[in-house]
Amino acid sequence: MTQQKPDFRTVEVALSAPFDGWKATMKAEGVPARVFIELQSGNVERSLSAVERLILSHNFLDETGQPAKSVLDAPMDALTDAITKWSDAVAALPPR
Repeated sequence: MTQQKPDFRTVEVALSAPFDGWKATMKAEGVPARVFIELQSGNVERSLSAVERLILSHNFLDETGQPAKSVLDAPMDALTDAITKWSDAVAALPPR
């Protein structure tokens, strides 16, 4: 029997002011355990690397107002809001 990758769900989060209009599509299922470990590590660099792995696409801007090449080029406040909204959205998903 051939293994198949499951069809994991995602969530779209819309950020709060002052980041009106900013959105990110983030993994909601199939998140590796390592990502959760890194988020809880207490180490900022490791936590932000984990956030970067959760965000599949985004329209964030960097400090110059240009599209951020990496989520890590976006303001820290935007990333904090994104992870908070992600947590709420994942918790609200109905079971399969």
